[in-house]
Amino acid sequence: MVEEKAIVWPMDVPLLRTISTTANAPEAKILVNAFHLPKVIYGLAGLQIFVGTMAQMGRKKAFIVTDKGLKALAGTVEKALKGVGIEAEVNDETEPEVPLHVPKRIAEHMQRSMPDLIVSVGGGSVMDTAKVSWILYEVPDANLTAIDPMKPLGLRKKALLACIPTTAGTGSEATNVSVVHDESVTPARKEGVLHGELYPDFAVLDPRFVVRMPRDLTLGTALDALSHAVDCYLCRSSNAISDALALKATKLILQYLPLVLERPDNLQLRLRTQIAAMMAGAAFSNGGIGTTHALAHNIGAILGIHHGMACGVTIPYVINFYAQVDDKYILLAEELGIKGDPKTTLKELTGLFFDFYKKIGAPVCLRDLVEEKTFKERLETFVRYALMDPTGPMAPRQPTYEEMKELIENMYYGRV
Repeated sequence: MVEEKAIVWPMDVPLLRTISTTANAPEAKILVNAFHLPKVIYGLAGLQIFVGTMAQMGRKKAFIVTDKGLKALAGTVEKALKGVGIEAEVNDETEPEVPLHVPKRIAEHMQRSMPDLIVSVGGGSVMDTAKVSWILYEVPDANLTAIDPMKPLGLRKKALLACIPTTAGTGSEATNVSVVHDESVTPARKEGVLHGELYPDFAVLDPRFVVRMPRDLTLGTALDALSHAVDCYLCRSSNAISDALALKATKLILQYLPLVLERPDNLQLRLRTQIAAMMAGAAFSNGGIGTTHALAHNIGAILGIHHGMACGVTIPYVINFYAQVDDKYILLAEELGIKGDPKTTLKELTGLFFDFYKKIGAPVCLRDLVEEKTFKERLETFVRYALMDPTGPMAPRQPTYEEMKELIENMYYGRV
């Protein structure tokens, strides 16, 4: 049973959802648009170039955010920073899913340390924790649940932010959003803290930081990136630049993920998936993301499935769902080498993803991940949370309760 909510997030307010939907309409893009990216440094010398750049910029003290399992990699960054004369401190207190109490505690450590550079070394949860902690370090009285993306936040008066991802998937190193866990309700919800100032200043892609990822994590995080790319391309909020990045990211993942799974020690292949993940993150951060993540956030929060696997399983079903009201899937299909009448094209496009999943050993429906009894028990909550998700206004189709329920059931039982 869902408890009464203690927190009202911006996208819980119907008027704000409507405004967001309107502002992200294609017609609004002709009025004003912008595209934001961090400075991206990639390759085997990426870390050395980054720390040298920080020294040249006069940075004196770094605060490294990581988790206990990545402390050795964080130590590599710490050593590199100290090697160019920058004092460094490692904090390994991050937790999966970013419960709100954790970044508050880390920000208190930052206040005592007073760094002028924050460096995240980790996957999506670590990078998102670093972002929110950065907000609270710079603006201690900030209310994370009421950040207004239209008003200045005041970051960078104390520190810059750099992200060194240890997975190739979330793209958080290139986005202006931090996904956090709201535990004021049961089951917990995933929500986004969003602001234009939240883009990292630097993203450092070094394949040595991802080469030891186990197969399941390699697969799951890449599927997360694939969902970013495909959904962004199909969203009504996308633009010409995000489309270009999303398409390239999609093609890179389809081409190189099977090779990475076969040859996990190949640094060149790893770097290509890192680049794809960063491009997909930049695309959706600037061009929007929709129903794949409205579903995946809650597959994770309600059903306990890894976010990447949750994202992957949604893609063909969401393509089919959007196709009932929008025909941009035809352009995506053409880019992937599929041509024909709309009905045949849609069938072949969804089939392409199903065949890809079978090739790499990914789940093709939600039933592959969750027992039916658990699914049925939590279905109603799943539908409600998916309809409330902050990604919803970006999607080309705004579903009713019954339409969302049907989509979720189709995804569970493998119906397209």
